[in-house]
Formats: sequence, structure tokens, C-alpha cells
Amino acid sequence: MQGGSAKSLAKVLDKTNAMLADGTDPGALGDDLFAMSLTLDQRHALRRALTEPVVPVEAKARLLRSLVEGKLGDAAIEVIEEAAGTRWSGPRDLANALEEASVAAHVARADSAGRLDDLEDALFRFARIVEGNAQLREALNDRAVPLEGKRSLVQDLVGDKVDPSTSSLLQQAVAGRHRSLPAVLARYQRIAASRRDSMIATVWVASPLSQEHRERLARALSAQHDKQIHLNVIIDPEVLGGVRVAVGDEVLDSTVEARLKQAQRRLER
Repeated sequence: MQGGSAKSLAKVLDKTNAMLADGTDPGALGDDLFAMSLTLDQRHALRRALTEPVVPVEAKARLLRSLVEGKLGDAAIEVIEEAAGTRWSGPRDLANALEEASVAAHVARADSAGRLDDLEDALFRFARIVEGNAQLREALNDRAVPLEGKRSLVQDLVGDKVDPSTSSLLQQAVAGRHRSLPAVLARYQRIAASRRDSMIATVWVASPLSQEHRERLARALSAQHDKQIHLNVIIDPEVLGGVRVAVGDEVLDSTVEARLKQAQRRLER
């Protein structure tokens, strides 16, 4: 988000964190906020009414409560009122902000249970599964397939292999709010990483890394970037040896192929 929407998003996330600090159930809050984001996607008139700058904040609050009181929790309603009382640069930004607040709530739930690393790993693994299975990808991206059908498919795939927070986020990701499911899961993972001010490094290697090697690489990258690093490791059969690492826009390629290409360029000079 840019401009005014970025500032409004920060206020919504601050309000979400305040609700969580007061003891609100993070799972329930996350589910309620995402449900509202889906409602805004479907009800354009409501979205316009809640994002129209000339409509008084009090009128927006009355409209909201008339629609969701008794259906959503009080904490979620307070967050949504905070969101409706701020300015948004684009028509979808309000719904997107509520989705991000929902993710933040589920991430907080995983963090409090000591499962944040597991959540990040599970999101990454599921994205890789979707990318590698065209039939699954088509089923989860098909807008003609009902949401409950997609969620049932996800549940069949992950079962009890993931914690409740991860399951909730996977169920949200397949709702079709965005075009690319892997991109949504990557964004959810970045939100999780931001909770502890860490960064994500994607690592391509020819064979699995030992736990010692993973820890050593993570420590080296953490020291280089002055942030905690979470590793996404991709086993790539096209990598003959060495390692390629991407952190944000920065790429470090020390694979055998990269060194051979570098040597070839030197010979051609």
C-alpha cells in the first residue's frame, strides 16, 4: 500500500495489536477480520460507504454495527471501526488491510504457542506443493469452485500436520482474494517474519542441508543483514553444487554453474 493507505494500515495493525494485548482470542479475531474482508469484496456499496471520506465517522460506525453486531466479536468490530474511520487511497485497500490484520492475529497466536517457525515453514512448503502440482493449482485457483470446497481440499491435504494458526491462514489464502496463491502465501510468510523483525532468505541447493549447515548459514546471513533470518530451502536438481541465496532483492550465487559462467566470460574477454 502507498500514501494514505499505508498510514491507515499502520493504525489498523496498531489497533489489532492493542486488542490482542487486552487478551482477545487471536484466532477468533483473525477469523472475524477476514470474514469482513470477504464481505467487503462482495458488497461494493458497503465498501464505498465505509471508504467515502465525506461520510462522517459516526455514521460509518452506526452502519457497521447495524450489519455485524452479534455476528462478529466486539474486538473485531472495534478494529473495523478504526479501519473505517481512516482514509484509503484505493477501493480495495480497506479489505486488504483487514486481511493483513487477520494474518497478524493468527501469526500472534502461533508466536504465543512457540510455533512461529513451524508456521513460516508450512506456508512455504504448501506454496511449493501448489507450484509443483498443476492440477491442485487449477482446483484452488478456479473461481467456479466454491470456497468451502477449496477449504475442504486444503484440510484433506494438511489434516493435523499443521497447527491451528497455519490451518486458518491456508484456509484464508485459497479464498481467491488475489490471483496467485503462492504469492499470497509468500506475503503471509513476510507478515510472520515481520513480527520478530526478521527477514526471509530463499536458498537453492542440490541436496538437503544438515541442521548444522542451516544454522551456520542463517547465522552468517543474520550477521550480514543485522536481522534474524528465516531460511526457505529449495532442493533444485539443476544446481550442480554450491548455493544460491536471495534475500529481498539481493542475490548471492555461488553455485557451480555461476562460477563456470563467470570463468567463461573471463575467457571470452
